[in-house]
Amino acid sequence: MGHLSEKDYLAVSKFSRSLREALEGNLEEIRLFGSKARGDDNWESDIDFLIIVKHRDAKVDDQILDIAFEISLDFDVFISPVVFSHDEYFTPLARYTLFFQNTQREGIPL
Repeated sequence: MGHLSEKDYLAVSKFSRSLREALEGNLEEIRLFGSKARGDDNWESDIDFLIIVKHRDAKVDDQILDIAFEISLDFDVFISPVVFSHDEYFTPLARYTLFFQNTQREGIPL
């Protein structure tokens, strides 16, 4: 993550900390992926996160979106969370998708 700007680094750190606090035992994994993870971002790139939870419902989605919105405003960035339950993300069919392969290959665990 050495290629992130200071602002992006602080936003990523705050977002991952806030998720850990809010989701406690339900959070399995957070990964930074996309252009920020690869280091080929530009001034208008968003910050993409893969978030894997044990159990997903509307309340969990709302919590994550609220945190993303708050951090986006605080740091003047655009946080783009992609949320899956463990079962959704690790299905045999999902493993063949480009999204799964890219997030596993280039994603940075936080």
